[in-house]
Order: sequence, then structure tokens, then C-alpha cells
Amino acid sequence: MSDMEHSAPDEKISIRELQRNAADVFDRARQGSSFLVTRHGEPVGRIVPPDPAEEAIAHAIAAGVLDPAVLADLPSAAEAADMTPEPSDPGTRAGSVEIESLRDEEAR
Repeated sequence: MSDMEHSAPDEKISIRELQRNAADVFDRARQGSSFLVTRHGEPVGRIVPPDPAEEAIAHAIAAGVLDPAVLADLPSAAEAADMTPEPSDPGTRAGSVEIESLRDEEAR
């Protein structure tokens, strides 16, 4: 199940209410609330909490840990799903096996 299926329904808020309470609305969005913005009762937009993954990437770029030019060249999730993994060289272990081994050693 996706996060969308577990989240509470959006709270409806009119544009006028948003104008009057913008700081509070965005504070609540930062804490996880979502809002459906309406004009004359019709949906016109949505305010959602920041995506933690996007926030982490933005912080890593700002700190100089990630290079945005390199990120732009990476495949999308859909493209990566269609990729076939390259075989490991003979006599070596797969990266996933090596990571599991390192985690086991750390746990000891």
C-alpha cells in the first residue's frame, strides 16, 4: 500500500481562508497535514507536506555532498526498473551480499 492510502484525507480550505491563515496552513503542512484549496467550492490546488526524500537531496546538494549535474544523468525509477544488473566478476561477491556481511559484522 502506498503512503497515499494511509494518509488522512485533505482538509478543505478556501482561497480566502488560505490568504488569512497562510503561515498556520504552511506550518501544519510542514507537520504532515494536507489541504485541498478551493474556489467557490471547486478544487483549484493542493498543499502537501514536503517529501522527506526531496528534502534530504536538497540538503545534500546544499552541503556539497551531491552534485546536481550527476543526479540529472541518473536514470528514473522506471528506467532503472527495466535495467538488467551487470554480472559480478568471477570470484567476487555481489554488492548486496557484501553489504549484508558488513551489517552482520557491525551488529556483533
